[in-house]
Amino acid sequence: MKNFLTLILIIAGGSVFGQREIDENGRPIGAKPAFLVSNVEDVYLKKNESFIAGAEVKLDYSLPKGVTSGKLTLFHPRKDEELQSYTLSSETGSVTVNVKEMPVSFFSAGLYDPQGKLVKSLNVID
Repeated sequence: MKNFLTLILIIAGGSVFGQREIDENGRPIGAKPAFLVSNVEDVYLKKNESFIAGAEVKLDYSLPKGVTSGKLTLFHPRKDEELQSYTLSSETGSVTVNVKEMPVSFFSAGLYDPQGKLVKSLNVID
């Protein structure tokens, strides 16, 4: 009985201490995925840094694949107030915002699909 108990403890201890740590995807830490995923996001909303104009900001967007319409809404960063809204009619494109017409120099932008679901958001500082 004593030998049997010792054998059980050795097997249990070996299995506990022999486990490798895993990441949030279930792979051993440091392991690479079996296939590579594209580094470029299909959906984005970003400020175009190459567009330089004191009174305007250009926002580039891309809607989810297959979605050809949507809405870009600009919000006050500290109040629950909609400042401007733009209807989008293509999967990718850009919107030029006249900052001088805005009551604030920075704002939050939300990219929405046709059903009104938020796809991406961005804080824009001029």
